[in-house]
Amino acid sequence: MRLVFVLALGTLLAGCGGSEERGANNSPSAAAQPVEDTSGTKLAPSGVAEAAAASIDESSIRTNLDRLTGVSPAPLAGGDATIAERGSEEGRKATAEYLEESFEEAGIPARVIEFDLDDRRGFNVEATLQGTEGKKHLWVTAHLDSVYNAGASDDASGLVSILLTAKALRQLEPEHTVHFVAYDLEEIGLFGSSRYVNSVVSHIREREGEDAILGNINSDMVGYDEGEFEAVMGTCNQAGLLDEAVLRASEAIDSPLGLRDDCLARSDHQNFWDAGYPALILTDGTKYDDYPWYHESGDTVDKLNIPYLRAMIQLNAASAALLAAPRSED
Repeated sequence: MRLVFVLALGTLLAGCGGSEERGANNSPSAAAQPVEDTSGTKLAPSGVAEAAAASIDESSIRTNLDRLTGVSPAPLAGGDATIAERGSEEGRKATAEYLEESFEEAGIPARVIEFDLDDRRGFNVEATLQGTEGKKHLWVTAHLDSVYNAGASDDASGLVSILLTAKALRQLEPEHTVHFVAYDLEEIGLFGSSRYVNSVVSHIREREGEDAILGNINSDMVGYDEGEFEAVMGTCNQAGLLDEAVLRASEAIDSPLGLRDDCLARSDHQNFWDAGYPALILTDGTKYDDYPWYHESGDTVDKLNIPYLRAMIQLNAASAALLAAPRSED
């Protein structure tokens, strides 16, 4: 395993989402304030990380990728649907239905949270794995929409990651509650995550206190590799306990990923930072914009490296397991 730690200070780098107005709270200056973990939360022993990672298989990755990018029909309760793009309301709604039904099939209660944005309709999907104690909450997220293309890397790869991570964690009976959320309308300004953070997450904080919020691990564009198995963890010094969990998970599962730290914004984790919650993003070594088919019609499944994507999902699942699974002494 290769671990490379590079802290990029200064200006936040451009990310996956669009450049439309995100509101006053989504400013780079807001993201510059560090978030400290004061909850006293401890990480689980490494065995749960290994168990979570072991359950991630390439066959399930390929099946879900194909269904989310139009390669094969997505089986829905109302009839099969081909999701060729996730920019139109029709495509995004079908994606939301597929995700909701997939979570439910895995035994994790899910719902579609619809919202309006001017003349658009948004569809956030939330699946909640209730913890055995339920005193703290972790969010494992990706974004649902694309720029009217197949969006294999951006961000079907992240959607597959949260689906398979959810299935892996369900087998572990986590102590803390984990919310798996696919945010809509990320590409036009992070609107789905903004609505969700300002409603659902804020309500949990008001009801259970600030210490109940463990934070957000967001996966955006985690499937493309140029041959070096490079990965990036974007923290901007605002990850709280989350970055420690990712580093420990990488060691525990002997990850083949060369993981480095950078300061990356402009994806849905930004709204957690702006609300004062810990968060980080996992992404591939292209750091969004250097992906050759970024926001282009060529962002298709054949561009992805499935073994690399599996390693990224394993890291996501192992990290979430360390944060949420039952704790005991090492």
